[in-house]
Amino acid sequence: MNNAVLFEKKEGVAIVTLNRPDRLNAVNDEIRAGLKEKLDDACKDDDVKVIILTGAGRGFCAGMDMTGGANPDAPAPVDDHPDPEGRRLNMRNEVEAYIALKRLEVPVIAGINGPAVGAGFDLACHCDLAVGSTAARYQVAYVRRGLYADLGGFWSIPKILGWRKAMDLMMTGRFMSAEEAHESGLTNFLVTPDEFEEKLMDYALEIEAGPPIAQKIGKVLAYRTSAMEFDA
Repeated sequence: MNNAVLFEKKEGVAIVTLNRPDRLNAVNDEIRAGLKEKLDDACKDDDVKVIILTGAGRGFCAGMDMTGGANPDAPAPVDDHPDPEGRRLNMRNEVEAYIALKRLEVPVIAGINGPAVGAGFDLACHCDLAVGSTAARYQVAYVRRGLYADLGGFWSIPKILGWRKAMDLMMTGRFMSAEEAHESGLTNFLVTPDEFEEKLMDYALEIEAGPPIAQKIGKVLAYRTSAMEFDA
């Protein structure tokens, strides 16, 4: 049984939780498969009106697990001996879960309880809405590793933060604080860790109480028309 991603429902709210707290929920093959499975399940459930995507423990998602793809329990490679094939397989597999996230018609709220780095930052930016904790911080980690590939963040991050801010993060790889991220428009609400869970659920229930068909149509139209001319 895959426990790397947890799923529970509270009324019409589905809560999808990345569950590798000892690794700050870094994405390995188990999380990739579990995330796609849980998102697919939520997509087929007519009772689900809104989805929360969050992380267990003190982190949202620390990005891609660099220990390799086939064996999530394998020891981490030393810096001089990376596992490029494992990284390649991880990225190929991760894409399926991220595409499943972007195909959801119901609103998705990122519950960003802690650090969101690399693939985790991408994941947060792919969600429609976000509640952030002041314990969160953000980083485009790829540039620090000399990599150019990502999981759609180069598409989402400029749309969320604006061009100048996104380019700054993508070129420098610096960390962005929760406060700076909120001021840049990444989160709808920024709260303390003590307030986080209550605010996240209250926000989800507020959206869950709305008209689901109108919400779905609004979301789909917003995405599908984002690159079109106004007259079209």
